Amino acid sequence: MFVAEEAMDENSSNNTAIGPKLSELEGLQKEHDEKSSKIQELKKQIESTKHRLENKEKKGDKMGSFNALSKKYISLREEYNAMLAEKSMGSK
Repeated sequence: MFVAEEAMDENSSNNTAIGPKLSELEGLQKEHDEKSSKIQELKKQIESTKHRLENKEKKGDKMGSFNALSKKYISLREEYNAMLAEKSMGSK
């Protein structure tokens, strides 16, 4: 009977250790989902900016507009690459 009580104590201590790990895992999953969502949003913004740049070039708009869009594209691309690298490092 003492062995059965000891096994029950072991099970209850395992269950209490699982709770915090599950909440930590859920938190990491939520963070991963948020970063994935942000990466997808940045991809869309990069593509949109890229198309606007191409259209501006075709129309022969002023260089100021082109430069502003170029800077925005570069900024978005850098942010995207940084988040992608961070996501890669986190998944290892």
